Amino acid sequence: MFSKGVALRQVLKRASLTQARCLADGWRSDVEDVRKIALGDDPPFSTIVDYYFNKAAPYAEEAIKAQTVKTRMPVEIKNRLISGVLSDLKPCNSVLSLSFPLRRDNGEIVTIHGYRAQHSQHRTPCKGGMRFSDEVHEDEVKALAKLMTYKCAVCDVPFGGAKAGIKIDPKAFSDMELEKITRRFTVELAKKGFLGPGIDVPAPDMGTGEREMSWMADTYKNTIGVTDLNSHACVTGKPIVMGGIHGRTSATGRGVFHSTNIFVEDPEYMEMVGLVPGLSGKTCILQGFGNVGLHTARYFHRAGAKIIGVIEWMVLYTTHLVSTLKLLRTGS
Repeated sequence: MFSKGVALRQVLKRASLTQARCLADGWRSDVEDVRKIALGDDPPFSTIVDYYFNKAAPYAEEAIKAQTVKTRMPVEIKNRLISGVLSDLKPCNSVLSLSFPLRRDNGEIVTIHGYRAQHSQHRTPCKGGMRFSDEVHEDEVKALAKLMTYKCAVCDVPFGGAKAGIKIDPKAFSDMELEKITRRFTVELAKKGFLGPGIDVPAPDMGTGEREMSWMADTYKNTIGVTDLNSHACVTGKPIVMGGIHGRTSATGRGVFHSTNIFVEDPEYMEMVGLVPGLSGKTCILQGFGNVGLHTARYFHRAGAKIIGVIEWMVLYTTHLVSTLKLLRTGS
């Protein structure tokens, strides 16, 4: 009995020392472990995000030190504080995992799984899309929530990062079933503090759009947000008649165009790859031709780029201008 007690104390002591070292090292505590996993075979998405965070963190750390050089705080304490803040930006603050039953149109009962991750509330509301996909899983949602925080920070947009996903193939469900799923998911998010104006605001993502956002806004308004004058602000990407804004539908595709155009217009980058600056005359292939791909194609076409292929369940090559214009007009 005595030997077991001694062994237990030794284990606890080693664990405490390990924890103390991790706290002292801050964001550096898991750098080597993350690197090994991220560079291995089939690494988790969130680990890949952490790997690149670790590569960027030293630059952020030095920048923060330079900005706080005139503070009266002792250097050692300041360095620990900065390292601790960066360490706090790595994990998700909150992750909600939900399961609920759905009675299908044929009477069959199936279980629906959904997730919502809030990475950071350093600025509120948390902001991030909600997707429908049979490949959704918790790790993916956490990784995308982290990326939302970092993207907002880079652009100085005052939101924390979040992401939601429901693990379904939307093509396998009827419109009535999708409405039931969306409304039930909305209620569950709201009850648990994962939805609301100024708190957590979803948006359309893969497999969702204005319709799903209108269901969410309507459900929130008539349940948890019944007394909230701004209840429709619980989501963005709503139809115009529900308070949406013009240009939102094409905004993501426009963003793809502008980010690509900035790169292509840079003479230094183009010299590296042996091309002349500008999109005009360049060929491109689009992966996906949904809301994002369609509007991306329109902006690329207007800039003079040649769309030679679209990947959407199959590969569709468009080598003639007439075919391209027809594709853009019909959206299919």
